[in-house]
Amino acid sequence: SFKLSYYNEYKSYLRMGKHGFLTPKAISNRIKAKGLQKLKFYCQMCQKQCRDENGFKCHTMSESHQRQLLLFADNSSRYLDQFSQDFKDEYLLLLKRRFNGRRVNANHVYQEYISD
Repeated sequence: SFKLSYYNEYKSYLRMGKHGFLTPKAISNRIKAKGLQKLKFYCQMCQKQCRDENGFKCHTMSESHQRQLLLFADNSSRYLDQFSQDFKDEYLLLLKRRFNGRRVNANHVYQEYISD
């Protein structure tokens, strides 16, 4: 798998020429191809991750985000209940997997939960 990944990057290097491989666009495309990055800019409402502050700003101005906000305004309790349930499920899963019945401070588990 690593060799294949390296080979594909090398092929793209040859296609782009000497300097094309190091352009911001080429670097961005390689990062995107690797999958999700660390979640610094995430829209809970749309369940969309953005790579930087500018992308997040553009997303919040988008038509699809505005539609989601209107849906939220119509039935906010349903969305908040779902967000709370998702948090509870993930929190308890982390508690079960990581601490396995041991006594632990709830804030410690929460800090670990939000660090991911």
